[in-house]
Amino acid sequence: MAVRFIGNMNAINQRFVEAQNEITNKVLRILRYVGEMAINEARAAGSYKDVTGNLRSSVGYSIIIEGKIVEENYSGHAEGVSKGKAKARELASQQVEIALVVVAGMKYASQVESRGRNVLTSAEQLAKTMVPNLVRQLR
Repeated sequence: MAVRFIGNMNAINQRFVEAQNEITNKVLRILRYVGEMAINEARAAGSYKDVTGNLRSSVGYSIIIEGKIVEENYSGHAEGVSKGKAKARELASQQVEIALVVVAGMKYASQVESRGRNVLTSAEQLAKTMVPNLVRQLR
């Protein structure tokens, strides 16, 4: 006795695509929220003297899907914004699926961190605690 499918395969495939898009949109909403919280934390809690404004301006986030930046938030002085976006583009090519990248694009950001100043440390800690909690709520 053979089993035969009687139905509309296109409708089933369309429903799978819709479900995938729905999940992707929810994940993007979570990453956007976490990105905003992380950059607000980094900019507010940065324990360094930002003489030129470039370091704080280079702090931002990008949401990446399959190596392409689909959304980003950087603001402030043009040089800092440019460096932040450039760093995010560099990291984007290394991302396979969906990723949130929070960056401080100025080359000296890691040197400032190594001197015990908070550039991205608190933002990273915040993001690492928020994402798992929000993803759990998604289920």
